[in-house]
Amino acid sequence: MNAASGAESALLLGIMLVYAVLVVLVLIRAVVGPRVADRLMAINMIGTIGIFLMAVISVRLNEDYLLDISIIYAMISFLSVVILTKVYMGVHEENVLKKYKIEREKKEREESSGDDDEWDKLLNGLQ
Repeated sequence: MNAASGAESALLLGIMLVYAVLVVLVLIRAVVGPRVADRLMAINMIGTIGIFLMAVISVRLNEDYLLDISIIYAMISFLSVVILTKVYMGVHEENVLKKYKIEREKKEREESSGDDDEWDKLLNGLQ
């Protein structure tokens, strides 16, 4: 097969430029994103856009092996997001457990100090 024709080449170039702009916007979201979930989704979206770019370049250059590479990249991107999510969930779970433990200890201290106050009142009442 021949390389892409002039109009098709211009269309593919336009698609690549749009994807490049989208990568920049998603990168901004990855850096600014207020929550970790936003950042993880932005990383996943960058991977997806990279796959699309490889597919467009494959069509533009008429090289079929690039599609195989994009499929492998899709699997790696998926696994990386799963691993990052597992790591984040482990850290989040650990933070929640620490917070619960601190609150429980605080509550126990308040309850024990409340018991001491009642004993003090009883002892003062007897005197």
